[in-house]
Amino acid sequence: MSPIFFPNHTGNISILKHKSLPLVMTGEFDFYRCIQFSDNLYGKTVSELHAGNLRLSRSDNRYSNLFPGQRLSYWADSPETARAEAKRWGANNNLLMFWAYDDGSSFIPTVYPPQELQIIDGTQVEFNKILKKLERHETLSKSDREVIDDIAYEEPDCLAYESEARKGGTNYLFFEHGFRKLSIREVRLRLGDAPGENHNRITCADTSDYSPRPAHYGNMFLPIAKIGYDKKYTESDEYHLRMQVVLYKAERIVDEYNNKAKNDD
Repeated sequence: MSPIFFPNHTGNISILKHKSLPLVMTGEFDFYRCIQFSDNLYGKTVSELHAGNLRLSRSDNRYSNLFPGQRLSYWADSPETARAEAKRWGANNNLLMFWAYDDGSSFIPTVYPPQELQIIDGTQVEFNKILKKLERHETLSKSDREVIDDIAYEEPDCLAYESEARKGGTNYLFFEHGFRKLSIREVRLRLGDAPGENHNRITCADTSDYSPRPAHYGNMFLPIAKIGYDKKYTESDEYHLRMQVVLYKAERIVDEYNNKAKNDD
């Protein structure tokens, strides 16, 4: 199997061989998701907003019949692809953009244990043809169902497929266990339909190593594109769990530094 490269991948890639499916195991990805912003999203923390990206499988969701009983999340390879996808599904110019990364590839992870992503490249199994059939409400063939069942059986973190909204773009359909491997780098709000085109951003990880700022998941957007903070967030289980992992990693870094210093003496 030849190497597979995705435009939003920045690290060295490794391939897991599979008898019929192109299964990739690697890290160091950026992912983007764009949704239409509405006033009911004011006052929701980044933690709450991000949790809303994992959708229940219902009949009115995109491609919900593909993997029944699953909770799914839709992401893209770039802000341009994410915006094009949002526009394709009827979004206006008031947009909320999520910028996420695979937590396990961060120098300081916040999810334990840090793991690489397992991605099936749906472009190599003609997955887009299956999606087009669904959009046209056509009946899937036996071979189509076999491809879907093979994908589900492997339990990948996500499935990559070609964007119909932006030529050359790649979309990612995340399953719930894969979605749990994502952390937020930044959330951007742009009110393009509002006077003055108000905009703002909340950063939850910075520097080139994506150093996490777990407390920033308690930030929120307030009218009009201002930023507020929920002081109770640092009392949440999510915050304490992330901080446990951060502190654990910090201790390991100190231990490694001390051991190196001893060996150098």
